[in-house]
Amino acid sequence: MNVLVKIVLSHEVLENSQFAQFQKEIQRLIENGGKILMLDFSKINFLKNSELMAVVAIVKLVRDSQCILLISAMSEQVRILFELTGLQQIFHCLPFAEDFYLKSELTEPLGGLQSLAS
Repeated sequence: MNVLVKIVLSHEVLENSQFAQFQKEIQRLIENGGKILMLDFSKINFLKNSELMAVVAIVKLVRDSQCILLISAMSEQVRILFELTGLQQIFHCLPFAEDFYLKSELTEPLGGLQSLAS
């Protein structure tokens, strides 16, 4: 299993109908040795309340493991929401410039998730 797992979030993945399966995928990635999970917000410009709650659920899931949770490609609107809610204190947010240093080969597509070799 890869140490770094990049998870590309979308509104569809964070919706209630698909979120249970998404949580199972994250749990599987952690159980299979994922040590650093990077949530890529490049497809999300804003978050509805239910989607924000889904992100908090991911935090709780990862908090119980030995994983590090990173955020990349966060829009200005999402960044402000994280600041207002205090979530920026929980996450390690990568500036856009640092995203370029994490280039590697796609190794395992997972229906909305993308896993990257470190």
